[in-house]
Amino acid sequence: MRTAVILAARKEKGSAVPFPLKRFSIGGGRETCLFERILETLDENHYERIYVVTGYRKELFAEYASGRVILIENKDYEFTSSMGSLAVVESYVEDDFLLIESDTFFEKKLIERMSQVTDGNCFSVTEESGNGDEAFVQLRHGHVGYVSKDRHQIANVDGEMIGVTRIASETFARMCREYGRATNPWVNYEYLLLACTDVIDRPALMFSNIIWGEVDNEEEFRRLENYIYPRLRRKENPYDRENLYDHLRAIFPNETVDGRWKVDQIGGMSNKNFKVVSPQGDEYILRVPGIGSDGMVERSNEDVNGLLGSRLGLNPDVRYFNSATGVKLADFIHDAETLNSGTIQRMPNMRKIAGIFRTLHSAKVRMANEFNVFHEVVRYERLLEQCHGTVCEGYAEVRARVMGLERYLNELGVELAPCHNDLVAENFIKDGTGRIYLIDWEYSGMNDPMADFAALFLENNFSEENRDYMLNLYFDGSIPANTRMRIHVYQILWDFLWTLWTWIKEAQGDDFGTYGMDRYRRAIALLDQMENEKI
Repeated sequence: MRTAVILAARKEKGSAVPFPLKRFSIGGGRETCLFERILETLDENHYERIYVVTGYRKELFAEYASGRVILIENKDYEFTSSMGSLAVVESYVEDDFLLIESDTFFEKKLIERMSQVTDGNCFSVTEESGNGDEAFVQLRHGHVGYVSKDRHQIANVDGEMIGVTRIASETFARMCREYGRATNPWVNYEYLLLACTDVIDRPALMFSNIIWGEVDNEEEFRRLENYIYPRLRRKENPYDRENLYDHLRAIFPNETVDGRWKVDQIGGMSNKNFKVVSPQGDEYILRVPGIGSDGMVERSNEDVNGLLGSRLGLNPDVRYFNSATGVKLADFIHDAETLNSGTIQRMPNMRKIAGIFRTLHSAKVRMANEFNVFHEVVRYERLLEQCHGTVCEGYAEVRARVMGLERYLNELGVELAPCHNDLVAENFIKDGTGRIYLIDWEYSGMNDPMADFAALFLENNFSEENRDYMLNLYFDGSIPANTRMRIHVYQILWDFLWTLWTWIKEAQGDDFGTYGMDRYRRAIALLDQMENEKI
């Protein structure tokens, strides 16, 4: 397959420039846009014919036209939807092709894998993202049984469509004939694709733990620029392979570590995680700390606390841990699904996470350290000064308000128990049996259990209903007084602390876009809310 069709005709709401063409910085004084990234990825995969359907601001696409990139106008773009745009290429396309929605971004490996499909139709599917505009998918034995943007119409949500689909030429011909008879010009291509095929003709490729998304408005564009693309860039530029082999040689001194060992990056925000497969077929996860970790993480504490987590059945077994470097080797979790802000709030997953919290917080063990957020703020400030980082204007006033919460928190009541303290969705891994593990114990320590709930709710944007559901599960329906206010205070503290964490990382060369300032502003907003409610 060497033909691709890019849909880029849609009229944008609130933007004079189509979002696929809006430029953003990629570091080093360079810029790009989603459309250029798509063309670059298609070029890397040797696509010979690329048809681009334009409409809104068609003149802005003219500079990309070439013998390989053909621009085709949908003159009725204001009165049609995605199938109306796709239909205009009918007389141009003779072969199977890859259909790409231009407002979609994704890891380059998606195009690589989709291009390896040699025949028929194929959907690209991933876990539901919770972005609010999902095309939900119900699968049937690895094939797409149903697609809808209304979750009320689907009994089992198995994932959602990514805007990249392989369409066979015969199927496309049927879709165009059906569209020619349609009375609704606003129908989307995915619904006609379903209408013109049987389930057996709709295989799906599942992309787990992939970085992807859509840009339909300014907020999503800002999120792409400041959050998603920096993550994408870090993931697509993994550590040098020979350095990874050196780590493995230290871990396996009696083995010959060479190109026969397979090493593939599988994600990580501040650390880099790699799947390692030995020549004998043994599978592991190698964790290599990222930029700016020195001083922020006490590796000896992580070593002790992670082992405690393993003994409690919460953390996968750790095979190797270097307290000096933070390099870690753990057992690989088969058929693993990394939870996200959407899947973590599914009721079965919330029930299991409530159980994890109860096991951890009630454990009659003492971790190697106490994680006191107020003390950590002071320590992080010292680290920020050492690396010549700076704080923003007005920081001292906000800091005084935050540090003043310590007395109020003590009045509300503080408990001390083993805590994880870093409850981003990506630290919850579900295996093929449905068991959920809690990984990455870098910031663990003795803390107030309500700090764990605060982190869980804050990092994953829990709805109010799901917050109540989790607390009722944890407390068997009898939630103690002051619980929600304690959680509110810890949310302020987490946002403030991770703001400092980001500034330290960036002072040492990392790039997190507006992540730090966004958390700082949210801490202030939560402070204002709490103080108003107290009044």
